[in-house]
Amino acid sequence: MSKYNIVIINPDQMRWDYMTPNGHPFIETKNWSRLSAQGTNFKKAFAACPMCGPSRTSVLTGRYPSEHGVRNYVGRMHPEHPNMLTELERAGYHRALFGKDHVTLKDSIGIHYDEGEDICLGNMDEHSDYDHSWSSGVLEASSSYNLTERLTTAGIDYIERRSAEEQPFFVTLNYQDPHPYFTAPEPYASLFSPDQFELPENFRRAPVAGEPLRMEIWREHSGSRLASEMDFKKAMAMYCGQIRYIDDQVGRVLDTLEKLEILDQTIVLFWSDHGEFIGDYGVTHKMAAFYDSMVRIPMILWDPSGQIPPGESNRMVEAMDLFATVLDLCGVAQPEGSRANSLLNPRTPPRTDVYAEGGLLLAPPKAPLPGVKLIAPFQPTSFGPGAMLRTDRWKLCVHSFDCWELFDLENDPHECRNLYDDPQYSAVVQKLSVRLTQRMLCHGQAPEHFPPPVVEGIGEDGIPKYDDASTAIMNIEQGV
Repeated sequence: MSKYNIVIINPDQMRWDYMTPNGHPFIETKNWSRLSAQGTNFKKAFAACPMCGPSRTSVLTGRYPSEHGVRNYVGRMHPEHPNMLTELERAGYHRALFGKDHVTLKDSIGIHYDEGEDICLGNMDEHSDYDHSWSSGVLEASSSYNLTERLTTAGIDYIERRSAEEQPFFVTLNYQDPHPYFTAPEPYASLFSPDQFELPENFRRAPVAGEPLRMEIWREHSGSRLASEMDFKKAMAMYCGQIRYIDDQVGRVLDTLEKLEILDQTIVLFWSDHGEFIGDYGVTHKMAAFYDSMVRIPMILWDPSGQIPPGESNRMVEAMDLFATVLDLCGVAQPEGSRANSLLNPRTPPRTDVYAEGGLLLAPPKAPLPGVKLIAPFQPTSFGPGAMLRTDRWKLCVHSFDCWELFDLENDPHECRNLYDDPQYSAVVQKLSVRLTQRMLCHGQAPEHFPPPVVEGIGEDGIPKYDDASTAIMNIEQGV
């Protein structure tokens, strides 16, 4: 089997619906349209967690946060934890990172990557113009915060150098944009006018019946009620400018692969680790909540082998599934203990639902804390665990210290009305609760995706002898 080169493009905090292939009316992301036309656009892709570190750790390990243990912003994964970067090294890949890793316990260069730059700007907390959670403004081209073009140039240089080598390469471009502080250099800062935007259907200044308390706590701690409608629209306009900035860099990468005539030897996977509120429910940023603006993500795969059917796909996938698929396309082993469902695995049926979880294992406050003013969803915003089960039509969100939510996505796509306490939906709640419990008991994995054990004989002691695959799993679970 061919060892394809692998290029991953990972903007941080990009919503699934803020690009042309997914229906945005005027953003004009021509290069994502270009990639989507050549490859496969997964329009129903979901992150394992609405937070950076947990989501990224899940795609690299094939495990959910409750199992790999990373539940908040930054990376805490031990270098020896089974992961796909180690498997790529074993398979002979040269590996590079340009941007934020947000997975490894330490600087990841020299541990999980052979070269590159591991750099994270956080929320640009030290920027002099970042005063509020919704702040937006023009970024000086010479600013040290202006990383997107510089990282792309470094990544292209890497691709050009490694393309001359026989050894296959893996490179991931992990951009800061379109993460808050909402800022971009010109001309991107002025591409969009606030007047082009309308506040979302689910925008609100105050809680409504059935809203989790965590939303009101963040609304209060972030001071979001102080933001005018124009403030939100300015943030939306700059968010789109940040995305166009990335889109142009995607075009540079695709141009390089075509110029070097290695596109047919290279897998390209574009994804985002989670979404962004950008006005939904009257706030910005993210938190351990499970609305589609948080957990539904853009995901486009270019598969030069043609094994993944090109075009638009409405198949429900979890982000880790596409990473597992990339490994299978390259004949690279999955990380030990992976729960991911590779699209090339004939034994696992397509998903009928997706699962996500998040929140720190600490009790959240019972009300907003007096005097607390946050410009990003730091503690205690992330306190309190929760989980989600989503089908094509229904979404059930459960919280250990908060109300539960049920949304009918067919009739309420903006998730405005919580139906959980409505008696006429009790049968739906019961069915989804059983399924969610099953997945939680299986560390998030769908029970039907567990491999069936194969008995190869009975020993003299009367104990069954299982095939190697089953025995390996039993040994892992028993700590052998």
